[in-house]
Amino acid sequence: MNIVICSVGHEIEISIAEVLKKLGHIIYEFRKEIKDQDYDLEYLQDLVNFIDEKSIDMAWSIDYLPIISRVCSLKHKLYISWIIRESWNTLYSNTIKNSINYIFIGEETIAEKFYKNNPGHIFYLSPGAAIKEVITIPETVGLWFLDVKYPSYYMKEESREYLKGYIRGMVEAQKRIHGYHFLPKLLSKKLRNEIEGVLSEAERGKDYTKKAVSDMIDDFLCDTITKDERDEVVKVIEEQGTYKINKGISQINVNITSRKWKTGIPYDILQIIGSGGFLITNYQHGMEEYFRIGDEIVVYEDNKDLIDKINYYMLHEEERREIASKGKKKVNEFYALEHRIADMFYLLS
Repeated sequence: MNIVICSVGHEIEISIAEVLKKLGHIIYEFRKEIKDQDYDLEYLQDLVNFIDEKSIDMAWSIDYLPIISRVCSLKHKLYISWIIRESWNTLYSNTIKNSINYIFIGEETIAEKFYKNNPGHIFYLSPGAAIKEVITIPETVGLWFLDVKYPSYYMKEESREYLKGYIRGMVEAQKRIHGYHFLPKLLSKKLRNEIEGVLSEAERGKDYTKKAVSDMIDDFLCDTITKDERDEVVKVIEEQGTYKINKGISQINVNITSRKWKTGIPYDILQIIGSGGFLITNYQHGMEEYFRIGDEIVVYEDNKDLIDKINYYMLHEEERREIASKGKKKVNEFYALEHRIADMFYLLS
């Protein structure tokens, strides 16, 4: 089969291509900047020409891109998209109903939510990781969220001070609790209506369904909490003045999963551990179903606990290496990229 990977610049694309080649497929890469993920006519025409020129049977992408679905519908080709991070706003595009789509989503509640829009074509599928041998950078702390953007929503300047204070209070309360998302219980109908009136969002495509107010507010609150948590972690590590902050596999790797990711294990955790990296992460609900905490993965409770554990594991190399080794073995056994791609083709058959 001739398969084109429509590149969005994600590191996993190379590994996916390698796995598909091993399965006997001919792989092409289509690398072109997308100026508009919904209606980029230049991208659309160039991809149409590429599909014709290379006799493409199937297109792949990380994240769901409506423009690729439009092209594949036009050319009657299968489109495989895999959402492995919290980037599912494009699922509100009506193009997800196209019959050529096969959309795999790494967050279970999101997959369940959108399944009804295209039954048999939208699936929950845990992310997978390429198992690699990587040399870690000594005396560094790797932060896996330095280049993350927080799109979605922002509050208008004219928002009432009372409302700003109430929202800040909710955010600060939720920041202290990991593994249980209680914010929706604090939102009365009156409060939801008031928050809706002061939120703005980036312009959406004209064929998008309206996002429920509760979802819009929850995304805003979760993004606010996540940004706060990540900024605070950067600050407390910098204040230590002991370690260099690095992006990539380091002696100690710190992940802070987005609060929007409420179930399952996101890609970054699997990739760090699958590369042999030692990981410290915030707790997520159900994490113990995937890894033995303290044995294959390390979880921190608050910023003080994080610094204490960074300092401890910097000094206890043998213990750190043993945890990293056990974690990598678990990823290799259950979450290797080869397994996930095999699952995809099974669901396609």
